[in-house]
Amino acid sequence: MPLARIQAAEPSLAENITCEIRRIFEENQKAVVRVQASDSMGVRLGSGFFIDPTGLIYTHAGVVLNAEDVTVTFNGNSLPARVVTTDERSGIAILKTDCISPFIRIGNSQNATTATPVITIGFSEDRESSASFGMIAGQDRQHMGQYFSTTHIRANMPVSRGEGGAPVLNLNGEVIGILVARINDSGSCHILPIRAAEKIRHDMARYGELRHGWVGVEVEDAPEPVNGTTAKIIALNPLANAAGQGLQAGDMVNAIGSTPVTTSEDVLDASYFLTAGEPANIQITRNGQLLNIEVTPKLHPRTPAIPLHRRPSSALAPRAVHAPRTHPRNNSARGRARSHESPWIEGDPNRQS
Repeated sequence: MPLARIQAAEPSLAENITCEIRRIFEENQKAVVRVQASDSMGVRLGSGFFIDPTGLIYTHAGVVLNAEDVTVTFNGNSLPARVVTTDERSGIAILKTDCISPFIRIGNSQNATTATPVITIGFSEDRESSASFGMIAGQDRQHMGQYFSTTHIRANMPVSRGEGGAPVLNLNGEVIGILVARINDSGSCHILPIRAAEKIRHDMARYGELRHGWVGVEVEDAPEPVNGTTAKIIALNPLANAAGQGLQAGDMVNAIGSTPVTTSEDVLDASYFLTAGEPANIQITRNGQLLNIEVTPKLHPRTPAIPLHRRPSSALAPRAVHAPRTHPRNNSARGRARSHESPWIEGDPNRQS
């Protein structure tokens, strides 16, 4: 057989990608749910997905915040759901239904590097579930001058209203993040890494409540690095008792737990994973010596935002991607989603939590 004919018979790259996307969609769509929440203002729609076989669901915090009634629909069935917790710091919520559920396997979001292909499965407004394909474009610590509570994944991927809270999967069919916001109308979106979401779930499983840790120190970048870091402690809040646990102004932070620190911005990711009441090792340089200081974080006294960082915290609100509220007497999906409660609902993009 001529070589040209053999080559023509081989599947093209586009055909292979299409087959992979279809396979991942078919294997995981039954674990994706439509979330409907209602309160005195009307009805909100979003997406979510099962994360274990006991009916536990991740979704978008803005969909269910202060909701009076929540139901989820999957495989043609509608079930009542209980809100386990909402966390405006991360922008997600955890729901619980009484059922044996299909679920999506948890992947490693730290492997989500630039040009990695990703897929999201969600419910766009009142339509059936569908898949979108895109590529990771980068990692963002801030947007429009406002800091996230932890680094978010930015993807070039089209998303629609109703898809907030949808899972974002790698080509192994594992969830690596949760869709939390559309970036204006640019065809891009921000994704909360699944590792950050799992911090919330582990808090709830272990303590029955959120345990955002707070050490109460302010950090800025020194003009010159010391022992590989520019992150310098400049002040300590006496309410957190960091000084009483061994930290001092002038210390250079090298690591928090297992997370290396080279600049003050690195403290964002490290501090997000601190848990109140659980001792954490903070590695510092003081007078040229590398020291390990064990600190037990306290529960954050105000909002559960970004501890250990000098700049003001923010749960930034780019344009949200869940469906708009509809008035109970008018179930059309027209209008704009609004809320005075959650910074993750469509509204002022400069609003802080």
